[in-house]
Amino acid sequence: MDVEVPQAELIDIDVLQLDGENPNKMKIKQLQALRKAIKRWGFIVPIVTNRDLLVADGEQRLTVARELGMKQVPVIRLDVKDVDRRLLRQVLNKLKGQHVKELDMSEYERIIDAGGEDDLKELLLISEADLEAVLGEENSIDVENKYELIIEFDNEEEQKGAYLKLTQMGYKCKVLIL
Repeated sequence: MDVEVPQAELIDIDVLQLDGENPNKMKIKQLQALRKAIKRWGFIVPIVTNRDLLVADGEQRLTVARELGMKQVPVIRLDVKDVDRRLLRQVLNKLKGQHVKELDMSEYERIIDAGGEDDLKELLLISEADLEAVLGEENSIDVENKYELIIEFDNEEEQKGAYLKLTQMGYKCKVLIL
């Protein structure tokens, strides 16, 4: 069976379009780490779009490229219907595999031994305490599960009411304006 390998093309950044519906969001620190990675290694993962240059995968990379003042980025343009563009977005955002903790730990040790500890912490947003905890354990590590909930409100008053109710119930809340 032959598998198609689509070729990337350089596309002017201004013609790429976003639909505003990407469920994959990055926090500011993650975007900063992505920016540092792109500056260090270049724009190595193409953006994926449909034939009309509507982004399926790579919205955060595109955001960083715009911030960096890039004029062109590599794009893989696929001749797909909108349903397939959305399905592709879901697949590429979610099907990434899981890390084996022991192998991560071994990889971290090799990076640190080669003088890359600061880069490791900066690019993967790992604190000194977290890194020490990971490397200090003989077996596997457990990372505390944290869950986030995003709620959209029609107005500020509804938002304030929900915030007060949730904080009174003991939940830790942050208000973000997106």
